[in-house]
Amino acid sequence: MPETQAEAAIRPGADLKAAREGRGLTVRQVAQELHVGDAMIDALERGDYAVLGEPVFVRGHLRNYARALGIAENQVLSGYEQTQNKPPPPPLVTQHPLGGMHPRSREWTLRAVSGALILALGIAVVWWLSRPSPPAATLSAAPTATTPVPVVSTAVPTVADVATAPAAEQKPAPKPEPALAPPPVKPAAPAPRAARESRPAAGGVANAAVSAKPPAAAADGSLTHAVFSLSSASWIEVYDAGGKRIYYDLAPAGGSLELSGAGPLQVFLGNAPGVSIQVDGASFDVASYTRPDNTARFKLSKPGG
Repeated sequence: MPETQAEAAIRPGADLKAAREGRGLTVRQVAQELHVGDAMIDALERGDYAVLGEPVFVRGHLRNYARALGIAENQVLSGYEQTQNKPPPPPLVTQHPLGGMHPRSREWTLRAVSGALILALGIAVVWWLSRPSPPAATLSAAPTATTPVPVVSTAVPTVADVATAPAAEQKPAPKPEPALAPPPVKPAAPAPRAARESRPAAGGVANAAVSAKPPAAAADGSLTHAVFSLSSASWIEVYDAGGKRIYYDLAPAGGSLELSGAGPLQVFLGNAPGVSIQVDGASFDVASYTRPDNTARFKLSKPGG
């Protein structure tokens, strides 16, 4: 007599219950192992699959229950599928990548290929470094005609050699090349006569008279005549109207200078407060030309000129 649908629904649960009881396990023990409630274990054993949710969840609970009891999963799932009037699902087959190659096999294959490539590269590098170097090209110079180099004698003939040599062989000795002389050094200009004469003599300070022309020319009154009296030392420069230097030196303190030249005379004083000037017997106001640094630059002309 064929079993009814209700009997078929109970069968997977009855098999699980019989297996549990055969191992001496309680519902509570199985529920704790599967981390589910006791009510779910009771529903599985009763075949009350409606309270367990979608069929995919029911299959999962049945599979876990069968594993926990150590019975065949396919047998339990086949009984459940019969209760649903559906053919049992095909057995689960794990598909491996690379045409059925196991992941571990694939890993070893990749390692083997990588190792082979590295080994081949290392062999190529070693071969390249150890290969013999090409022989160096030997350059042979073509024989060339050697031209004798004339030997030039550097010996200088003596007077005796010249005297005893035949007349035909006595040739004038070549003149030596003149050596390049360094450029002439321009001698320093001698100190002006006025500077030499204005320095104090052994017995005291001497007066110096300097004129652009001989004294006879100064007597005709055509030149400007100036007397410089120094209370302190001062640098003095005096040029005539044509730019000719008449005096250019440091005049000592306590001395005096008598200078004559074609006027107007161009004068520069380094210490103007220490110098007083008379032009053709008339006093000259040096203070009006004195600068803050005590220097003065001005021109001297004959009075009324």
